[in-house]
Amino acid sequence: MDTTERDYIIFKIIVAVFILNFIWNKISFDNTVLRNVDMKPFVEPVQENLAEPKVVQQNFKDGHAFITLVAKYKIYGRVYDKHYIPSKLPLASIVPYDVTIGWGGLHSKDVFKTIHTIMSGRVVYWRFNSNCPFNEKEINSMMSNNHLIPANKNVRRGIRKLKKKDVVYIEGYLANVAIHKPHIVERSTTSLTRDDTGLGACEMIYVTRVVSRHGDFN
Repeated sequence: MDTTERDYIIFKIIVAVFILNFIWNKISFDNTVLRNVDMKPFVEPVQENLAEPKVVQQNFKDGHAFITLVAKYKIYGRVYDKHYIPSKLPLASIVPYDVTIGWGGLHSKDVFKTIHTIMSGRVVYWRFNSNCPFNEKEINSMMSNNHLIPANKNVRRGIRKLKKKDVVYIEGYLANVAIHKPHIVERSTTSLTRDDTGLGACEMIYVTRVVSRHGDFN
């Protein structure tokens, strides 16, 4: 066997492994039981309002942001959708990811297959088919779109690794944000309840820890 033939065989093997891995990720369903997290799987998110809000400052290339922490927060659920937001868009300088998470009855494979999410801007819309065992109000009470602010580079890496279907635990704070850029200020306020809908209903989370099958990042 000459070098060219050997290289061709190696190339075919690499391509085959890549294709099999892609197919496996598409058809597999994550049932990871997360360890060393202070929360039961798939229960309603836990929120503890702070008596005195705390302010954290983050700097970025073209400005800085004041992040006002208003409530301790943790969520353990299923990733229904995830989007990276390019930094040129509003808020994305420090809020680079939106992750839609379902808990309660939405964690199961059978239910996951009946709900389809669509993002427009930074708002997630969803629809469900006739096989879904829950109605619209019930789904709204067990799903949230979360604007995620990584507290550091390692947390950002943990968020970046998340994929649809992943089981995830996120810990941090619900927060309001004021981003200061030259000649402009961008502001956004977090939701403080799980039963609101539409614009302003998203949870903005300053993330200090994220745990998934990809690791523990804090």
